[in-house]
Amino acid sequence: MIYSIVIKISNHMLNRNIIKKELLEVYQYGLELMISCIITSSSIIITACLLDSFLIGMLYFFISVPLKVTVGGYHASTYSKCFIISNLEYIAVSITAKVLSLLFLPSFIWIILLITSVYYILRNCPVKNSNHPISSNVLKRNQHLSFLLLGADCIAITVLYVLLSQSSFLNFSVLSIASIAVFILPTKRKEGSSYG
Repeated sequence: MIYSIVIKISNHMLNRNIIKKELLEVYQYGLELMISCIITSSSIIITACLLDSFLIGMLYFFISVPLKVTVGGYHASTYSKCFIISNLEYIAVSITAKVLSLLFLPSFIWIILLITSVYYILRNCPVKNSNHPISSNVLKRNQHLSFLLLGADCIAITVLYVLLSQSSFLNFSVLSIASIAVFILPTKRKEGSSYG
């Protein structure tokens, strides 16, 4: 479906002399990526509005997107798999946050989960993935950005736990970061099996 839309748009742009023929494949790839991101993001926001709220959906994007870009991790081989996995990830984080918040776990348990997740991510980032190759300069830059983003997230969430004590909003934030750590695992296992 996405590919047929991309072909129509890119051919229209080519026929109108908006793009050059030698750049057609580059534009098609960019359009495919953009349309896929819009569809997946819209679906997650709709799911967030149904399960939680628009603000929780935006919090998920605010935490997850910058970290996923810099940290790396699992990348699905097709747009449809990416759509399904991304939506299931949001649903899992949302439901887990709600269930665990009902247990009224002490804040220190959430802080331990946060620190453990951050430690695991920092030990393994940035993750190289054959489905998403990037240069060594970008990997180095992403590593620095990952440290800054995770440091800021960790400090902000910990301070808010101290001030607010217990909050499903904070629990959701911790689980969003933990889900990023989980999505590093398949890539690391694949790396280990190819070298081992």
